[in-house]
Amino acid sequence: MHSKILIIEDNEDIQALLFDVLSNDYLIYRALDGVSGINEFKNVQPDLVILDLMLPQINGESVLKVIRNQSQIPIIVLTAIQSKEKTVALLNDGANDYLTKPFDIAELQARISVQLRNQTQPGDNHLLSYDNITLNDQTHEVTANNQPLVLSKKEFNLLQILLAHPHQVYEKSQLFQMVWHEEYFESSDNTLNVHISNLRHKLTEATGNNYIVSIWGIGIRLI
Repeated sequence: MHSKILIIEDNEDIQALLFDVLSNDYLIYRALDGVSGINEFKNVQPDLVILDLMLPQINGESVLKVIRNQSQIPIIVLTAIQSKEKTVALLNDGANDYLTKPFDIAELQARISVQLRNQTQPGDNHLLSYDNITLNDQTHEVTANNQPLVLSKKEFNLLQILLAHPHQVYEKSQLFQMVWHEEYFESSDNTLNVHISNLRHKLTEATGNNYIVSIWGIGIRLI
């Protein structure tokens, strides 16, 4: 499956060039201003963003902060400003990489490849994602539909297990032992069911979708 790249760039010639070069390897989405860029980011949920700084309506620095507050996906900044202080500020604000204009298209392609490769290496970013749910097992942050989700410790651990293998059906006894680290008894069902119900409700409230389903006579899984 091709990675999704969102290009937020107000120069139509540059945008067209990037689309022509990158569309053979990636699914490309485009926006010409900061407001459209943020909206497109929320709708598309891309794997990487190429972000120009000099944007109409909302500048690139503000777009960078909005995206970084909602996601840890790689962001490569394009800028005509050749300033060490500016570069440091961009990296501190959450940019993963940057190129100054005019840039070499082959170098940009290489940097995109590196960022996407790093994003998918196990253990690098501590992220588990499924559809529009993302869990960071290092910071214990969860987002659903790009909104922060407040979970209890047990709810977080349940979701972490389900996200790690989203197509696997877990028996209730298996889930209980993995989360509570205790022997499973029939009375344990009530405790587990309450936590699963709370987690299901929070996910549904945030996304409008019922992600956690019970497979009758077998167990629990994500869909």
